[in-house]
Amino acid sequence: MNTGRRLTVLLVALAVIGVPAAVLRIGCVGNSCRSDAAAVAAPAPFCSLPAEVRTLITAGTYAGRSPDVVGVAGSTPLVTDGVQWPSESDTGAASVSLNFVGRGIRSGRSPSGVSLDQVAPTLEPLLGLHRLHPEVRAGTAITGVVQRGAKTPLVVLIVEKGLGSAGVRPPYPHLPSGVHTAEVHAATGSVPNDPVAIEATIGTGGLPSQHGISGTLIRNGNGRVVNAFGPGSPQPVIATLGDDLDRATNGATKIGLVSTAVGDAGLTGDAWYGTGPVRDRAVAGGTDPANTVHAFVSHGWGADVTPDLLAVALDGSQSADGGAVSSILDEVFRSVPDATVVVTGTGSDQNGTDETVSAPAGTDTVVAGGVFLDRSEGATASAQDVVDALKADTGPDGTPLFADAFASYAVRFGRYC
Repeated sequence: MNTGRRLTVLLVALAVIGVPAAVLRIGCVGNSCRSDAAAVAAPAPFCSLPAEVRTLITAGTYAGRSPDVVGVAGSTPLVTDGVQWPSESDTGAASVSLNFVGRGIRSGRSPSGVSLDQVAPTLEPLLGLHRLHPEVRAGTAITGVVQRGAKTPLVVLIVEKGLGSAGVRPPYPHLPSGVHTAEVHAATGSVPNDPVAIEATIGTGGLPSQHGISGTLIRNGNGRVVNAFGPGSPQPVIATLGDDLDRATNGATKIGLVSTAVGDAGLTGDAWYGTGPVRDRAVAGGTDPANTVHAFVSHGWGADVTPDLLAVALDGSQSADGGAVSSILDEVFRSVPDATVVVTGTGSDQNGTDETVSAPAGTDTVVAGGVFLDRSEGATASAQDVVDALKADTGPDGTPLFADAFASYAVRFGRYC
């Protein structure tokens, strides 16, 4: 379909559903943000951003669950609750080190262009699992990581929250003979790098635009802003690797989670198919995570022919997490020699400045990446009010904090930029 015909179809559809003409401008329909001199002087929201940034924002957005207004930082990095806002120029926070460790792993570095939604598909053959409907997930298996025909009795996912490519680094000391490490430079696949969103990406093999867990806070079907995986939270839109493994083995697989927060459940999922709770969960808290892992493997994880899955979320400093990872590796391979361990992060804040983003009047919650509108009775603030407030927000030196801000529905029309 050529551009003119595609534009005609879109215009008819928008007229039918009554979308205001302003949406066409926000969505850059027909490349309108490049069509004349006025557009160059005042580019349309979202379309004015670099294509790479638009792609990451689109992948991190899920309509109805994500913030109502999206903000993109300018020259000053912005961090809210330890998570960096999307940035117009710096996508370095969206890169991590990804390491596969085990006897069924090929040593060395793997191809470039890898993202974290490929972790789950890469592990499928090791678990003897073939997941149905791969079209609902963006991730595909990473070539050259798993040895042909290799199988594992236990997969351990270790995720160092808040760390990117600067942390999570092999080589790991004291690995047993025959255990290999494949190091991969990977992208998180979306922004913002909220750990809960990225953990769900690792767990499902899809991006937030597919699994629907776009951050620590999401809006539920009743319009309330809730903690993902907490009370009142909607489930992921697609199943996790753990959910499918549990179903394929008729509940025989053991699935465990060592967590530091409720949102870590995205690594394993929980009863997606409605079969009731199927997860063994332990809270790491201030305890030694290696000891917690020992408790799992000493109770039969990886001890029979049915493959098991254990996820470990770490939330400490780079040095503390590094020591914990080494201890966990020692514990796992001592107990289950043929286990496979994956070690990665969720992306870092790149030493961003923890600037305070003011909550505009009439909003519910400010998160890294956007603002939820207050939808309670009597609230009057519109998305445009919030957009104007964000664009007027400045740092101590008077520089605008945001390069762009726009209502989140503009993301849906990004294909026309």
